Amino acid sequence: MNIHSAGIDVGGTKTLLCLVDEEGNILAQHKLETQLTRDPRLFFAWLFDELGQFCAANGGGLASLSGIGIGFPGVMNESTGILSSAPALNWPAIDIRPVIAAHYPGIIVLDNDVNMAALGEHAAGAAAGSEDFMMITVGTGIGGAMFLNGQLYRGAGFSAGEIGYLILEPEADLASADSENSEFGPFEMAVSGTGIGQKAADYLLEDSRFSLIRQIAGSGPVRAEHVFAAAAQEDAAAVQILNKSYDQMAVVIKNITITLDLHLIILGGGVVEKNAGYVQEIAGRVSRYTPHQPVIIRQAVLGNQAGAIGAAAAVRSRLAGK
Repeated sequence: MNIHSAGIDVGGTKTLLCLVDEEGNILAQHKLETQLTRDPRLFFAWLFDELGQFCAANGGGLASLSGIGIGFPGVMNESTGILSSAPALNWPAIDIRPVIAAHYPGIIVLDNDVNMAALGEHAAGAAAGSEDFMMITVGTGIGGAMFLNGQLYRGAGFSAGEIGYLILEPEADLASADSENSEFGPFEMAVSGTGIGQKAADYLLEDSRFSLIRQIAGSGPVRAEHVFAAAAQEDAAAVQILNKSYDQMAVVIKNITITLDLHLIILGGGVVEKNAGYVQEIAGRVSRYTPHQPVIIRQAVLGNQAGAIGAAAAVRSRLAGK
């Protein structure tokens, strides 16, 4: 097997390892439970042990890799090597590059997981051939990545695209969330899976009228999937909650496309993947807001592989000097 590089997508619960050839084709992949620890040294000892075994099982070794790309669920500062805003990992503010170099001295590319997913969709997915687009992921939270003029735009603090912290309703948002300490931002709590579930739970507490949401959720916590299921049966409360969420997402996309003069938005993440009509709902609303600036809204196509494919693509770009 002609293994060229490895792409790794680190998640709060799962980690995906992919081995690819020189063209970026996946040769083998392995998903495993993320071993969470506060000590990055222990984490990378585990990760590279798993990667080494995976390479060996596929006829290679760590030393034979041309490079390794790793995406993390947080802000990866390329200048300092510090991962921040990553509550799932919750590491101290230390440079992780020397920790990684102790296990693998070759080329390493580190970045945010949504940035890596955007690279994956650009390399082999819904954004192939586009030099300017934004990827937005809707899941437990909200993630964003900007690909402008043929490359990722990371911003002055390497956190460009963190649209979950956008403010929609100033007084309400500032009163309900401390933007310095809150794990979720105001926009995130309006449109993410977590936010949709919370809004439904609040509705059920405040309104005594019957809703299928409670029946579907049963005695457990209310989640976004219950709201989507109730809306599919035309439950009034569920439809109202989702319509507001759709409208808020469409308004933010409209503002982003106007600001950056973008004509392509890629939507991914669990909420998008699990609900067939999501992209159409957003696209319809965005088209009404932007009648003179057509915006294409596409669903991401690589699913959970996007981050690992993008991480491997980042290695190829680094090797090519881009």
